Amino acid sequence: MREKFTPAPQEAASASTREVSITQADIQEKRERVTQTLEKARLLPADWQSGGGKSRDEMIAALEQSLEELDSMEASVQQATEEAAAPKERRVKAKRKPLRSPQAIEEAGRAFQADEGNYITVGEIHIPVCEMSPDESQWEAVPGKTYVSGGKKFSEVRFVKDTYGLTYTAKPGELMTFSEKHRGKRLEAVDTVLEGRQELKAFKEAVRRLGELTRDYEELNPDDLDYDKKASQLSAQIEGVVDPDKLTEMLGLEEMKIDDPEDFAERCAEILRTQQFLRELDGNMNEFIPSHDPHFKLTPYFERKFAWFATLVNRQLGLGNNAYLEELVKNKQAPEWERLAGKGMTVMVGPRGTGKNKVTDFYCSETNRPLFRYACSPDKEERDLTYDVELSDGEVVRIPTRILTAITTPNAVLELDELNLLRPNVAKFFNSLFDGDRTVYLNDQQIKAAPGVVFIGLMNPAEYDGVEDLPETIDDRSNIMTMGYPPFRETDPTTTRERFTHDEALILKEHIHPLSNLSDEEFRKVWDYVINGTAAQVSLDPETVKVIKDLKNLVAICDRTRQVVGAYKTRTGDTRMERDISLRGSIEAARFYSENHLWKEDLSKMPDWKAGWNAAQYAVAMTYLPHTDTYRRGKTDRDAMMLILAEGI
Repeated sequence: MREKFTPAPQEAASASTREVSITQADIQEKRERVTQTLEKARLLPADWQSGGGKSRDEMIAALEQSLEELDSMEASVQQATEEAAAPKERRVKAKRKPLRSPQAIEEAGRAFQADEGNYITVGEIHIPVCEMSPDESQWEAVPGKTYVSGGKKFSEVRFVKDTYGLTYTAKPGELMTFSEKHRGKRLEAVDTVLEGRQELKAFKEAVRRLGELTRDYEELNPDDLDYDKKASQLSAQIEGVVDPDKLTEMLGLEEMKIDDPEDFAERCAEILRTQQFLRELDGNMNEFIPSHDPHFKLTPYFERKFAWFATLVNRQLGLGNNAYLEELVKNKQAPEWERLAGKGMTVMVGPRGTGKNKVTDFYCSETNRPLFRYACSPDKEERDLTYDVELSDGEVVRIPTRILTAITTPNAVLELDELNLLRPNVAKFFNSLFDGDRTVYLNDQQIKAAPGVVFIGLMNPAEYDGVEDLPETIDDRSNIMTMGYPPFRETDPTTTRERFTHDEALILKEHIHPLSNLSDEEFRKVWDYVINGTAAQVSLDPETVKVIKDLKNLVAICDRTRQVVGAYKTRTGDTRMERDISLRGSIEAARFYSENHLWKEDLSKMPDWKAGWNAAQYAVAMTYLPHTDTYRRGKTDRDAMMLILAEGI
């Protein structure tokens, strides 16, 4: 649960002081934040709900009302400021409290925003929430140094990043890359303005529709039987958003109070086309704070893992002293990163598909941290970790990699994927960075990590065949945690009976239509009643009972494949199987089950069905077996899967 902490006032203000407690700059800053929050809210799924139970539409209405209240507040402040004497105004500004905005602003803002002194609490672990990085944050290499390579200049350059870390300038006043030139030309060619509240409201609705369609398209599974049909339909709808005629029909512009709907549709479509162009142009350069993933759930298992992950990150940041952190929370204060003795990194070890990346994404989205991912490999050299080379206006320039960009971005998270694949002599590059001084020493410069930067490493278990050991120099400087699949069976401490956990089922039920409308709490009760026979009796129709039992069987098959693969890779089992069903794979099977309505279909009439297979076995077979044709040892895994399916789970 996220808690709001506001520094307590140092002394009571007089009545005259309270008359003018904020400035127009405060209101403008708050208006910008509310506007940004409103834009994010419009891009949320239609069924999104806040932690307090508010729907997306309620949140949007509250934010729009907050903008109107800020307008009224600004008028009042302007009048009061004009009446106040200049010395008195300065005295008030020196003692003013933080802006106390309307309740609607505060309630809506908690879902997206965070100021100093804010924390989220997971499993009794307090996790500081960071401020957004300022728009004018800069990273500057050693200026003025020029090298010569093959007769060409090889220059260090200056970089300016936006809020999300996007590098957009190479030298003051000059464009950096080929893509930057095209962006500049495109922006110079656009001379489009939206006017009035109605036009802005209609445009934001178009952005929301485009966002929903794009997300739906990205979530399509290429292995689905109807993938081509769905992809074609969504592509046509996405293209329709940037077509003036189709946009007019989609938004119902004829019915809105817009003076010239046709002209507005032209302007709106032009802006959307420009945004798409820029997004495609810089998609690989745009570092961002991950958005909230509605499919990621802090189930009991993942909550425990995330709480331990947060504990290790706090330790890395110098917040490992629980008494110190409790004191910060008690006094409603934020950590002062520059005064903390942070060091080391946090390494998550676990099989593929166990949610290691999702944990990092969730941490960054909840704490407002920009995330930078870097894929490690055995062929990387130390120079590959520091600079890339690009040609700009006939001049060769060195461009910092996302590693250097991350460590010089305040509050950023650098995630090193497959960290153990780096050769030991290359891994030494990080020694000084993970030590107390948190500095990278290059031949000609020193680059110190910005305040609040977090280092995360990911790797598969070392006991698996083909997995390299974590370099000793990194191991000695790291805090290690393991990530496994959610347990399927556990012993009830009160009855000593074996029970089936609902961790993975909670994740999968979101992808099964008959169960997706159940809240998590309702699903837990239904699961315990139908599967474990321990909860109070629940009134259920036969179809729901059938779906719950099928879901249990599906999770059981996935769990069985993990046992077999784990036994083979640790050389404790006889059945050879190299690829289990990860969480991604179980979600794929659940979607197949739902899309084909397997709870009510006659399975004997389904293609490639084998006698004796139940609905869960069929869904797993149809989603797992096709993948075995894509790698050399797939036939062995296919044979192992057929043996598992024959067990009759």
